[in-house]
Amino acid sequence: MSNKLRELMLLRHAKSDWKEDGLADIERPLSDKGKKNAAKLGKWLLQHNLMPDLILVSPAVRAQQTLKRICNECPATAITVDSLYLADIPQLKQILADAPFAERVMLIGHNPGLESLYNMLVTTTPESHVQLFPTCAMAHLILPSDWKNIEEGDGKLQQFVTPKDFKNRI
Repeated sequence: MSNKLRELMLLRHAKSDWKEDGLADIERPLSDKGKKNAAKLGKWLLQHNLMPDLILVSPAVRAQQTLKRICNECPATAITVDSLYLADIPQLKQILADAPFAERVMLIGHNPGLESLYNMLVTTTPESHVQLFPTCAMAHLILPSDWKNIEEGDGKLQQFVTPKDFKNRI
């Protein structure tokens, strides 16, 4: 494996709908706002030539629907990873260690795991610490090529965008 750097995009699923009673958490769909934000993020990614090569996505309905709207025009390979549903840092690190090699990988998952992983990887400055990783927010990081043993501080933040950002940038 080369010493080349790899890119990791952490994406929290778009805003979910809480209206339907009786649905299990994993079954909650996107809200109308979430659908719109995910589609806008997909356009933003295309415009900025940032489409991932590989997407690993939680099996939760809201994560799958986020994927569908982002990748309306996306040629990326997407793999549903059951352990991404509500994964914590050790699970997320294992998912990354086991991921097929791709130069730009996106994880579509959930809080608090994604926020915790982000804060573990990007610990260099107080400004880079995220108190809130909102729905449909995406962190774009550069990491070493070998993801078998990623450690605290290994990530270099390229950008952190939220739905408010891509509304203004499209």
